[in-house]
Amino acid sequence: MKTLNVKDDVKSIYNPIKQVVQDSDFSTENLKALADFWPVFANPKFRWEIENTIEPKSKKEFTMPQRIWDKEATTFHKMVYEQEWVVDFDWTGWVETKEFKKMMDSQNGIETATPVQLAKLITALVRKERFCEGTLSEAATSGLLERITRRASQLI
Repeated sequence: MKTLNVKDDVKSIYNPIKQVVQDSDFSTENLKALADFWPVFANPKFRWEIENTIEPKSKKEFTMPQRIWDKEATTFHKMVYEQEWVVDFDWTGWVETKEFKKMMDSQNGIETATPVQLAKLITALVRKERFCEGTLSEAATSGLLERITRRASQLI
């Protein structure tokens, strides 16, 4: 086991995320991996999560329902990290910009998005999920993930 000292870059050891400089940082392989999820998110029967209700053992017990991600949702979440769609930038500041709001609030806001803009949007959604459970589920339900993956297919 590696011993860390104060000078070690802990972020690079535990969370190796690339910094995006330009659209060319994303290959056809990256775009295809994202676009492959378009049919999944376009399917009206797709649900990001399922409710798992655990029956209490007695009438005196109460159990909260659990939200469990669908297999495809879990696969998508893993893929965005493996294909480096989650990037290192100030996403908390970016979500306050007109660029972000246009992509979130408009059905057509993603039509002209670049790979870097898609990466920023994916990063913001994935990071926000850590603080606000259900962010990705809402993005799937609203059609946002479908639009993101459709745009990736157009960029191939």
